[in-house]
Amino acid sequence: MTIYNANKTKKQNYVSHAVGALLALLLCSAPAAAQGQSRHVLFTTGLDFSTGDYGSDQTTDMLYIPFTTKYGTDQWSATLTIPWISLESDGETIIGPDGRPIPVPGGEPTSESGLGDITAAYTWFAYPGTETYPIVDVTGRIKFPTADEDKGLGTGEMDFALETDLIKGINQHSLFLTLGYKIFGDLPDFEIDNVFYMSIGDSYRYSNQTSFGAFFDARQATTEFSDGVSELTGFVSHRLTDKWKLMSYLVAGFSNASPDWGIGVMVSRHTGFDELGRILPSLRRDVFQF
Repeated sequence: MTIYNANKTKKQNYVSHAVGALLALLLCSAPAAAQGQSRHVLFTTGLDFSTGDYGSDQTTDMLYIPFTTKYGTDQWSATLTIPWISLESDGETIIGPDGRPIPVPGGEPTSESGLGDITAAYTWFAYPGTETYPIVDVTGRIKFPTADEDKGLGTGEMDFALETDLIKGINQHSLFLTLGYKIFGDLPDFEIDNVFYMSIGDSYRYSNQTSFGAFFDARQATTEFSDGVSELTGFVSHRLTDKWKLMSYLVAGFSNASPDWGIGVMVSRHTGFDELGRILPSLRRDVFQF
């Protein structure tokens, strides 16, 4: 007798929808690219390791390995990220609505791995900036529930985000500010609050090959019994060749919703996006978190 696995079929459908969403964006934007605009491609992968107690008496380690493709022109870009997640904890832990671990009191130790939630994003380069005014980008994001919620690797809900990036170059500095709003699907056991989030930072170009800097991330709490995100990231980016770039970073968390610390590395190959000056503000959200 054949057993119909509805949950598996549902996940396969979400994967198809995620890929289809990106293809639709590319097809809709193809006429603009054909009218003499430059085309840009960016491929990124890496490793992101984080650890923390997240307000509990158990330690949770998470390894996140993404595979990201970004395609666009001088006026827009479309991004698709397919991640693999490994989750290890002294107690029961699940991945929350924005990709962060949530301890579950009284549960068994967790050791799970597999496909994470696929995310797609579309960015409109709204304003190119001048000597006086900053660059303005507007981005919409969708998180498809492709991770196995039975393993605790996702919530099983589709989530959305809308954000704007402001980027201003001053001499060798690139100052940036992100303001956004996330809309989460509710979990069966409790309600998830929609939240505002922000990021502010600075990148300093030390040489033609090397830049370094830091940014601070903050987000409202997603539930009444959890904290908001508060964490600082320091990074170094180095151009290996004309096409390849390596970026490493360290993360320090200051709330129970953030890891105690984290470390990561990203390797990117691009054709043109680097010259747009729009990579840093959204890169880590494109690649490592929703």
